[in-house]
Amino acid sequence: MNRLRSSLRLSVFALLLGATAMFAQTKLSDAEFSKLAASHKNADEHQRLAAHYTAHAIEHETDAKEHESLAKQYDKTEPRLAGEARHYAAHSMEAAEALRSLAKLHQDLAKEHSAKK
Repeated sequence: MNRLRSSLRLSVFALLLGATAMFAQTKLSDAEFSKLAASHKNADEHQRLAAHYTAHAIEHETDAKEHESLAKQYDKTEPRLAGEARHYAAHSMEAAEALRSLAKLHQDLAKEHSAKK
Protein backbone atom coordinates (compact mmCIF):
# COMPACT_ATOMS: atom_id res chain seq x y z
CA MET A 1 0.00 0.00 0.00
CA ASN A 2 2.85 2.39 0.83
CA ARG A 3 4.53 1.61 -2.49
CA LEU A 4 1.29 2.41 -4.32
CA ARG A 5 1.00 5.75 -2.52
CA SER A 6 4.64 6.58 -3.24
CA SER A 7 4.21 5.64 -6.87
CA LEU A 8 1.07 7.74 -7.13
CA ARG A 9 2.81 10.74 -5.53
CA LEU A 10 5.72 10.42 -7.93
CA SER A 11 3.35 10.21 -10.91
CA VAL A 12 1.45 13.31 -9.83
CA PHE A 13 4.68 15.18 -9.20
CA ALA A 14 6.01 14.17 -12.65
CA LEU A 15 2.82 15.43 -14.28
CA LEU A 16 3.07 18.72 -12.45
CA LEU A 17 6.71 19.12 -13.45
CA GLY A 18 5.80 18.42 -17.06
CA ALA A 19 3.07 21.06 -16.98
CA THR A 20 5.45 23.51 -15.38
CA ALA A 21 8.10 22.86 -18.02
CA MET A 22 5.55 23.33 -20.79
CA PHE A 23 4.45 26.69 -19.44
CA ALA A 24 7.96 27.77 -18.46
CA GLN A 25 8.56 28.50 -22.14
CA THR A 26 6.01 31.33 -21.93
CA LYS A 27 7.62 32.93 -18.90
CA LEU A 28 9.34 36.16 -19.75
CA SER A 29 12.81 37.19 -18.66
CA ASP A 30 12.91 39.87 -15.98
CA ALA A 31 13.87 42.49 -18.57
CA GLU A 32 11.09 41.45 -20.98
CA PHE A 33 8.56 41.39 -18.17
CA SER A 34 9.55 44.87 -16.92
CA LYS A 35 9.34 46.30 -20.42
CA LEU A 36 5.95 44.74 -21.23
CA ALA A 37 4.49 45.50 -17.81
CA ALA A 38 5.34 49.18 -18.32
CA SER A 39 3.89 49.42 -21.84
CA HIS A 40 1.35 46.69 -22.76
CA LYS A 41 0.08 48.73 -25.74
CA ASN A 42 -1.66 46.03 -27.75
CA ALA A 43 -3.48 42.71 -27.57
CA ASP A 44 -0.35 40.67 -28.25
CA GLU A 45 1.52 42.27 -25.36
CA HIS A 46 -1.41 41.63 -23.00
CA GLN A 47 -1.52 37.98 -24.16
CA ARG A 48 2.21 37.59 -23.50
CA LEU A 49 1.76 39.03 -20.00
CA ALA A 50 -1.22 36.74 -19.40
CA ALA A 51 0.87 33.72 -20.44
CA HIS A 52 3.70 34.87 -18.16
CA TYR A 53 1.36 35.18 -15.18
CA THR A 54 -0.23 31.81 -15.93
CA ALA A 55 3.18 30.12 -16.09
CA HIS A 56 4.16 31.76 -12.81
CA ALA A 57 0.86 30.62 -11.23
CA ILE A 58 1.55 27.04 -12.28
CA GLU A 59 4.93 27.18 -10.56
CA HIS A 60 3.28 28.34 -7.33
CA GLU A 61 0.57 25.66 -7.60
CA THR A 62 3.22 22.99 -8.11
CA ASP A 63 5.13 24.27 -5.09
CA ALA A 64 1.95 24.29 -2.99
CA LYS A 65 1.07 20.72 -3.93
CA GLU A 66 4.61 19.56 -3.21
CA HIS A 67 4.57 21.16 0.24
CA GLU A 68 1.11 19.82 1.05
CA SER A 69 2.42 16.36 0.19
CA LEU A 70 5.46 16.97 2.38
CA ALA A 71 3.18 18.07 5.22
CA LYS A 72 1.37 14.72 5.04
CA GLN A 73 4.71 12.93 5.30
CA TYR A 74 5.80 15.20 8.13
CA ASP A 75 2.59 14.38 10.03
CA LYS A 76 4.02 10.87 10.38
CA THR A 77 7.72 11.62 10.73
CA GLU A 78 8.25 15.14 12.08
CA PRO A 79 4.98 16.83 13.09
CA ARG A 80 6.68 20.12 13.94
CA LEU A 81 7.45 20.61 10.26
CA ALA A 82 3.94 19.77 9.03
CA GLY A 83 2.31 23.01 10.12
CA GLU A 84 4.92 25.20 8.49
CA ALA A 85 4.82 23.16 5.27
CA ARG A 86 1.03 23.66 5.15
CA HIS A 87 1.46 27.34 5.94
CA TYR A 88 3.86 27.70 3.01
CA ALA A 89 1.55 25.67 0.76
CA ALA A 90 -1.36 27.98 1.60
CA HIS A 91 0.68 31.08 0.76
CA SER A 92 1.80 29.51 -2.50
CA MET A 93 -1.82 28.81 -3.45
CA GLU A 94 -2.80 32.36 -2.54
CA ALA A 95 -0.02 33.69 -4.77
CA ALA A 96 -1.14 31.39 -7.59
CA GLU A 97 -4.70 32.70 -7.32
CA ALA A 98 -3.49 36.30 -7.49
CA LEU A 99 -1.34 35.48 -10.53
CA ARG A 100 -4.28 33.80 -12.26
CA SER A 101 -6.37 36.91 -11.59
CA LEU A 102 -3.68 39.05 -13.19
CA ALA A 103 -3.58 36.69 -16.17
CA LYS A 104 -7.37 36.93 -16.55
CA LEU A 105 -7.25 40.73 -16.46
CA HIS A 106 -4.61 40.77 -19.19
CA GLN A 107 -6.67 38.34 -21.28
CA ASP A 108 -9.67 40.63 -20.91
CA LEU A 109 -7.57 43.66 -21.87
CA ALA A 110 -6.26 41.78 -24.91
CA LYS A 111 -9.85 41.14 -26.01
CA GLU A 112 -10.67 44.82 -25.56
CA HIS A 113 -7.66 45.82 -27.69
CA SER A 114 -8.67 43.30 -30.38
CA ALA A 115 -12.24 44.62 -30.43
CA LYS A 116 -10.97 48.17 -31.09
CA LYS A 117 -9.31 47.15 -34.38
